Amino acid sequence: MSSFGPILIRLNAGFFVVYGLLFVFVPEPLATTITGGAPSTASGMIDLRATYGGMSIAVGWMLAAFARDEALHATGLRAVAATLLCMAGGRTVGIVVDGNPNTWMWIYLAAEIAVAAAALVALRAGSGPRA
Repeated sequence: MSSFGPILIRLNAGFFVVYGLLFVFVPEPLATTITGGAPSTASGMIDLRATYGGMSIAVGWMLAAFARDEALHATGLRAVAATLLCMAGGRTVGIVVDGNPNTWMWIYLAAEIAVAAAALVALRAGSGPRA
């Protein structure tokens, strides 16, 4: 596999860990910046920390494990593509159903699609010649 694949996995791992840590420790300002608001109840903030924070850290941690083991690079690229395509799918449904997305939602959607495409290209490039 080319060196681009593991680099892409590591970059995504780092992004998810940092994003998760920010949502664990400073969820309100981050949510307000990105979405224009934050939960107004303690349970809402707890869930924000758990879902955007804890789950993002877990995704980053798993991607980092895939990046460390050359035998798992293809799995890591599949995980990057699947994660970001599912996020883009959910975001697209939200845009269609809820309407009126802010600029951040469009930036995230474009980034999710672009990075997923890059992961799929890296995966294909690393798969070698086809019989």
